[in-house]
Amino acid sequence: MTPQPSFATRATNTFHSHFSSFAKPENNKPVGGLTDYVVLKSFKEGALVIPYNKIVRIEAAKSYSMFYFADGTRFFSSHNLSYHARQLDTRFFQRIHKSHIINLSQVKEVITDKVKKVMLFDGSLIEVSRRKASSFVRMFKLMMAASF
Repeated sequence: MTPQPSFATRATNTFHSHFSSFAKPENNKPVGGLTDYVVLKSFKEGALVIPYNKIVRIEAAKSYSMFYFADGTRFFSSHNLSYHARQLDTRFFQRIHKSHIINLSQVKEVITDKVKKVMLFDGSLIEVSRRKASSFVRMFKLMMAASF
């Protein structure tokens, strides 16, 4: 009887095969100074460990969540958005709407019109809720000031 690989081995193999297309920075340091990771769980794909800097945004899908990554891939999580909001580091991620969490380092432009919107580097245009607009602008300005 051959021994079965452990859960950690299966998760690592899945992670490497699924996300091997992500570009690594030349100096082997994480892009944007983000060094943390999140563990994503799915009924279909098991568990994956993803660095924060690979996540562009997270969108609510009823009681589940859809992760959008920098390379254009997506991951359907079996947890709701509130679960991920508690799991993620608030220095880098902001819930800007009841159905969206964004990575602040992925913000390309903040469009201030009648309704505030955020343009992300992947081309996504996401509306910022009125209740969360002031805290989002404050966090974004702090992050921008810290990066210079």
